[in-house]
Amino acid sequence: MDYLIMNLEGTPFGEFEAKSDFKSHSYEYGSRTFKNRADIIYKDIKLGTLLSCPHSSVISEDLAQFQLENNLFYTIPENQLKEILLQFCDETNYKFKSVNRLDVCLDKNDSKATYRKLYSDVVGGAYLISGRTKAINSYYETYKGKSVLNGFQIGKRTSEKLIRCYNKTLSLQLTEKPYINDWYQQNGLKNDEVWRFEYQLNSRFFRDLKEFSKADEATTELMTWGIFKKENLIELVKIANKGFFEIRENTGLSQINKEKIALELFDFEQLQKNITSYPPIIKRVKRAILSSTTIKKRLVKSLFREYYSNNQDISYIVAMNLVLEEIDLTTNKPLINWFNSKLHFYLHEFRLKEKIVQVFDFDLFNEHKLLFL
Repeated sequence: MDYLIMNLEGTPFGEFEAKSDFKSHSYEYGSRTFKNRADIIYKDIKLGTLLSCPHSSVISEDLAQFQLENNLFYTIPENQLKEILLQFCDETNYKFKSVNRLDVCLDKNDSKATYRKLYSDVVGGAYLISGRTKAINSYYETYKGKSVLNGFQIGKRTSEKLIRCYNKTLSLQLTEKPYINDWYQQNGLKNDEVWRFEYQLNSRFFRDLKEFSKADEATTELMTWGIFKKENLIELVKIANKGFFEIRENTGLSQINKEKIALELFDFEQLQKNITSYPPIIKRVKRAILSSTTIKKRLVKSLFREYYSNNQDISYIVAMNLVLEEIDLTTNKPLINWFNSKLHFYLHEFRLKEKIVQVFDFDLFNEHKLLFL
């Protein structure tokens, strides 16, 4: 783990008690999205930056975001870092709602320049990259006056995931991070031509990922605290890599997936065995299930739009209530839970974006929500 932004849910907490291990240093300004910004200190160590109180009424007022400091991933063990964050959530009454962004890295020595050559092989057409069309960008740095290829990126920042492959040894010479050098030394990795595969996983990537228990696979929850286990990080990289960054031969076959794998970047099964004996607790909800749930949500939105546009005509709300009773297969909860979080967003969209001007009576709406014919 190299980067983490957590989505939190709860009321802004104010100040910590005097006896607390935490302190907050507030800024006079926030960000483009949030009004409040504060550094969170834990026992004289900066834990991260907390953003709260969204500017826009479209965003839930209970949403906050917490970005952790990069050095913590190299200086504090994952289980200890998790306990600190649990303590923080306990004292602030925040709940870890979801992952906004997570970067997972795998570092490898590359004395044979395999990965530097990989870029030219892909661009030159010697190798193919699996999956749909995606952007490729290269990075060049000046080192001792010369322009040197330092790596490349596959995917866009706005997509659900992207992959950066770059020379971490050169990067550390250009930007000093002693804690990473110390981490290499402690873990037996020689800092000589180390290349990093950095998987940036954004919030959309986690939408169909669930944590589950072998004892009861029917019980799932959103991917949250499970990211603090190495076996799950490897599984996340495996999922992100599949069908997106598989290096295949180019023999002229009509379909890329029929080409043989030209270069195995990682042996994920061996990595799991080397790191832990525990299996990952992640599974992906099937696309068919997601499609069915998405169709129901679109139907609910359409019915709610007609209800709003037609002076809260009761016929539309009855049909909508029947759909909202059904289970959201991505969360195993009734769809009404999802709809309640979207209600004000949809009203805002109807009024401003779609220019539908109507008076909305919330008291009447609350009565209609109880109607089933």
